[in-house]
Amino acid sequence: MPSESGGESSAEKEGSVSSDINSVAGPFSISIRLGIMIALLGSKKATFTELLLAVKSPKSTLNKNLGILEDYGFVEQRRGFALGPGPRTIIKITPKGEEATAKHLEFMRALADKYLASGKETAEE
Repeated sequence: MPSESGGESSAEKEGSVSSDINSVAGPFSISIRLGIMIALLGSKKATFTELLLAVKSPKSTLNKNLGILEDYGFVEQRRGFALGPGPRTIIKITPKGEEATAKHLEFMRALADKYLASGKETAEE
């Protein structure tokens, strides 16, 4: 799997909650990547333009992050011509991408439940 950093961060060395998030986050450490994957979960594929509208980012940012997700094997991009104006890029989510996104969302849900529950206990005291 590609590495985005040169080594362990201080949070990873300390074994804090941040290290738990970092170990699961990986390619989702940038929110746009998670947004792309969530947008693709429902439809399984989308055009570049559809994703551009869904994640509301500049073209260059979307393109860069799609490349990173493709390096992880989470999406496949196909460029070609379709009926209508100009070339189209179709982005498809892979089974590996679906599994990684589901795992990340489950982790985030568990983390939110844990901290929301601990917040309720503190408020009740």
